[in-house]
Amino acid sequence: MYIAENLKAMRKSKGWTQEEVAEVIGVSAQSVSKWERGDTYPDITLLPSLANLYKVSVDAIFGMNKINEDGAKANIFRAGHEHLRRGDLKAAVQVFTTALKTYPSDEGLMLELALMLSLGDNAQELCRAADLCECVLSKNPSEKVRHTTRAAICFIYFKLGEKDKAMNAAKNLPHVRESREEIVAELQAEPDVDKVDSYLRFIVFGE
Repeated sequence: MYIAENLKAMRKSKGWTQEEVAEVIGVSAQSVSKWERGDTYPDITLLPSLANLYKVSVDAIFGMNKINEDGAKANIFRAGHEHLRRGDLKAAVQVFTTALKTYPSDEGLMLELALMLSLGDNAQELCRAADLCECVLSKNPSEKVRHTTRAAICFIYFKLGEKDKAMNAAKNLPHVRESREEIVAELQAEPDVDKVDSYLRFIVFGE
C-alpha cells in the first residue's frame, strides 16, 4: 500500500506541518510522523477524518488508483509474454502497442514493445525498436529498465546492420549477464539471427 507516501504528499501539498495535522485529527505529532514513515498505519476510525481534511477519498489515501494501475500493467506484461511464448509475436506486439496508448510515457512498456519488435526481421520495426530504446534512455528510467534497454539496443543495432553502433553501445554496458564483456564477445562472434533472438528472449524473460 501507499499510505505513508500519500499522507506525506497530501500534507505537504497543503503546506501543513505534522503538528498542525495532529492537532486537527486529535492525535500526537509523533503518530503523524510514524504514519508518514510507514512505521504504523492510522486507526481505521481516523481515515474518514484524514480524507475529509485532505479533501480526498479514503481510496486515495490507500493509493487504490496506483494499486489498480500497477495491477493493470502486470496483466499487460503477462498477456504480452504469454502470446510470445505461444509464438504469436504479432499479438504480443499489439498488446504493448495498445498499452502505450493508455500509458504513453511508461518506460517499461516502451522497452517491452521495443523488445517485441526486435524479435522480428522487419527493418522498419527494428528501426522503431531502436527509436523506442533511445527514447527510454533519454528519460530517467529505473536502473533495471535502463540496463536492460542498453543491453537490448546493442542487438537491435546489430540486426539493423549497424555494427559500429552495436559495439559502441556494448562497450558501455555494466557487468554480469547484461554486460559489456559478454555482449562484446557475442557480437564479435558474429552470431546468426537465431542466436541474437535467443539473447533477446533472455532479456525479455530473464531466464
